[in-house]
Amino acid sequence: MNKFKKGDMLVITTATEKENIGKVGAVIEVTDGDYYTLDCLPNYAYKENCVDYARGADLIREERRRQIEQEGYNDMHDRHHTPEVLAEAATAYALHGNPRLRIDAHMFWPWSDEFWKPKDKLRNLVRAGALIAAAIDRLQKEGEV
Repeated sequence: MNKFKKGDMLVITTATEKENIGKVGAVIEVTDGDYYTLDCLPNYAYKENCVDYARGADLIREERRRQIEQEGYNDMHDRHHTPEVLAEAATAYALHGNPRLRIDAHMFWPWSDEFWKPKDKLRNLVRAGALIAAAIDRLQKEGEV
């Protein structure tokens, strides 16, 4: 039996857990009561480690969903950007903070600085992946694939 305190973060990591709880890669926050028991999550992870157990593609999928649902960056919005521009934005995030670069990755950012919001390495790569997914969606809608 695993006990979790209120506020602990957990992540679903395997197909077995997916059948028991929901979708792989989903992050669950414990909010009810002082303790919560989840016997169906044998490979649970606490707060700062939870992202380590999520799959990269799942994180990218969730970020793309967040961009669409919370930021409004849906197909209607994205049609105003070429796939190349979306890929430039992805490049900026993917390369940000790379010590091997002799240039500032921010120079690839195609939009206003108010939209440039780099985070840690993992979040930047997840954002880059979501922007690449948006670029691929644009190509597919244009029939270029």
